[in-house]
Amino acid sequence: MNTALEPKGPSAMQHKTSSTPRSAEIWKVVESFGPVILLVAVVVIITMIKPSFILPANFLTVGLQASVNAVLAVGMTLVIVSGGIDLSVGTMMSLAMVVMALCTNNFNVPMYVGMMICVLVALIGGLINGLLIAYANIPAFITTLGMLGIAQGLALKLSGGYSMYGFPDWYSFIGNGELVKIPFPIWLVVGVLLVSFYLFNYRRLGRYAYGIGASEESVRRAGVDVRLVKLKVYLFSGCLVGLAALILSSRINSAHPGIGVGYELDAIAAAVIGGASLAGGRGTFFGGVIGAGVMASIRFALNLAGIEPFLQQVFVGVVLICAVYLDQVRIRQEEYWSKVRARQEY
Repeated sequence: MNTALEPKGPSAMQHKTSSTPRSAEIWKVVESFGPVILLVAVVVIITMIKPSFILPANFLTVGLQASVNAVLAVGMTLVIVSGGIDLSVGTMMSLAMVVMALCTNNFNVPMYVGMMICVLVALIGGLINGLLIAYANIPAFITTLGMLGIAQGLALKLSGGYSMYGFPDWYSFIGNGELVKIPFPIWLVVGVLLVSFYLFNYRRLGRYAYGIGASEESVRRAGVDVRLVKLKVYLFSGCLVGLAALILSSRINSAHPGIGVGYELDAIAAAVIGGASLAGGRGTFFGGVIGAGVMASIRFALNLAGIEPFLQQVFVGVVLICAVYLDQVRIRQEEYWSKVRARQEY
């Protein structure tokens, strides 16, 4: 018998298949640290084009510009992880700040009460979205798209289409002040990160949100009240919309009824760049903040290059499409490696 053609035992099979798991591990590392790698790459490229970008003052400026989108992106990430979407975050932010300005200017409500009203309005928006999506079974896309139009219309009606001023001087500290030479909004983002870390890692809401995004029916069969979890997810997003409204209105020292338009795209792009999958069940709040940093860095570079804001919005749309495409590539890669591992175990 010719033994030269026979297998040499398990070592041959191990040699044949060992490279596949290693490739899968490399892909997994790239997938896990992709947002950070992308941010570093963007910073390096911009620095090569504009060496002055590397100055610490510019990094703080980018962080300040990213703060509003970073707060929105954290809430958007949780929504996307749970298998939903929220297109109303931008216009709800406009409505919340307009109602706050209306209360403080026209009804002499103290500013600190007006700030609570701002967050409350955003929470009510999240509550309505959550109730319609979770209990009325209306698709998240349709619900939040409708809320987008409702919030925008109310903001324009209440403000008459004009910016509203008259905030006290101390209010500008929230969006423009510094604490230990670091812009205060960056500290707020850090606070949001800490709360989100606790929520994602030590509370059931985070774990259930991931489970619902991956397999809603499995979570339901496990005895979890899926509808209540979805409602809490949109309430959390609404709370962060209110905080973002406070930061933005403080930065511009006014309430503008149309300033929030487009922020929903920025938040979705930041979440997806940060690793969130529109299919649900995947994403991290830290990745969402990194995605917001990537978006802010690119916008800063476009400003340095003298690109008009209208063209910058075109670029944001392109980035969003590319991010979603890469998300689809990532899903296909995961399916491929799952099949490879299944064949190896068989």
